[in-house]
Amino acid sequence: MPVHSRRRSLQVAMAAFLLAVPVLLTASGPTAQGSAGDSRSRIGSGGRSVTTTTVTTDPDDTAGALDLAAVEHRIRQAHGAVRVRWTVRTQHGFDPATLQHRHRRFTVELDTDGEPGAERNVRLVASRTGVVAEVVSNATRDVVARLSTSRPDRRSLAFTGNPEEVGARRYFWYSDFHARGSRGCGRDDGFAVICQDSAPERGWIRLDSPAWPTTPSRTRW
Repeated sequence: MPVHSRRRSLQVAMAAFLLAVPVLLTASGPTAQGSAGDSRSRIGSGGRSVTTTTVTTDPDDTAGALDLAAVEHRIRQAHGAVRVRWTVRTQHGFDPATLQHRHRRFTVELDTDGEPGAERNVRLVASRTGVVAEVVSNATRDVVARLSTSRPDRRSLAFTGNPEEVGARRYFWYSDFHARGSRGCGRDDGFAVICQDSAPERGWIRLDSPAWPTTPSRTRW
């Protein structure tokens, strides 16, 4: 099995194990242990909207161009509708046109039902029209939705959807990066060596209940 496939399998398996550990389910604050979080709320004019934002930072600790600096989720409730905005930020600027499915991408694993493991993931990859957020069923590996992304700055990418598309109870991000000659990356026995970073370093980040999908994805996909 290629190195990148083994690492990705270990990442998801590790996440499923960590979710089953009771201490992570009772960790205080908006983030699980091993992360640093900042949560803030804003009520719009007339009390018609509420926005909650949680930011989890990550240290400068991984070789390659996709070393994570922070991940953020923002939940906006307005006029009976809920929108979830996801943002990933790196330590240094990167070229979004180089993102691809195998060796260079961002992925957020989403636990939609509160049980061990993730039911879906969203991967950010380049396409002919720019970077897209592909929502993928972990059960079938099918792409069930494609969402557009935005570029807040040269170090960030963001996408937005409703809870049924991209909502979750808990999540973690990871980035994979490989390029010939890059520091810390290369090839081993003919396979690419992937520089991988995750946020948080351990555990999952929790979302408030307005961002939970009403129907668990495992029953729909």
